Amino acid sequence: MRLTSLLFLLFLIPSALFALSPKRNYSRTPHDLHMTYEKLSIPSTNNMQLHAWYFPSDLGDQLMIISHDGVGNMGDYLERVRILVNYGFSVVIYDYRGFGQSSDFNIDKYQYIYKEFYDDFDAVYNYCEARFHHELIAYGWGIGAGISLVRGYQKDDIAGIIADEPFVDFTKLKTQFSKINAIMTLPAGIENSSYNALNMVKNQPGEKLRGILYLHGSKNFLYSTDDMELLLASTTLEFTELYQFDVASRMDNFTVNESEYARQIYAFVLNL
Repeated sequence: MRLTSLLFLLFLIPSALFALSPKRNYSRTPHDLHMTYEKLSIPSTNNMQLHAWYFPSDLGDQLMIISHDGVGNMGDYLERVRILVNYGFSVVIYDYRGFGQSSDFNIDKYQYIYKEFYDDFDAVYNYCEARFHHELIAYGWGIGAGISLVRGYQKDDIAGIIADEPFVDFTKLKTQFSKINAIMTLPAGIENSSYNALNMVKNQPGEKLRGILYLHGSKNFLYSTDDMELLLASTTLEFTELYQFDVASRMDNFTVNESEYARQIYAFVLNL
């Protein structure tokens, strides 16, 4: 009986690693950490309202739009926000519909991504473009990396993109789910479309986009180093970098080595 239970848990682990896991309540807020911030309510499609936090910095003129990986909510990622603000970046971090205090949205945790999350990125970008006079940088990890890459690639006012483990090709991803026994689904018609990262990066980039930093863990279950190198080679933008964390096996490399992670981001932005 114990062996059967263990095998069942091992079968479920790959799905758990990549499943959407929305959390409504914030375990920590910027107020708890004595951070200077402003609450934002940003309208998105289908009458949705997105909850977001804006963290100003007087040390630079760049603003990062942060898209998380669909696990928890933005309150779980305040430590990296604090690091980025200390480096001189202003930050806007937001919750997709169905997460945190954003509008209600029914989420199947075994669906890898929702097309509506792309709309949410667009809404936050449009808000930041209209309100702030900063250079905009799109940054995300996991599904947030792919969304930042796909939606940010041709935006008029995105100067840089930092994509930590972005999805590469949904067609191949579907096959990979089967290989690792992950019970995951994708929205209908998403594979060969403008939602797909490998398709998008082959296009002409936005006028102000100057660079992309790809971050990757060498032991990632879904995306191999070959996948990331294909994405890098397919990107039409001239200034692209790929940094690999050789011991990482997760969708967010920040927790592997926070100082090196922050250093790579800071060096990349300095070279934009």
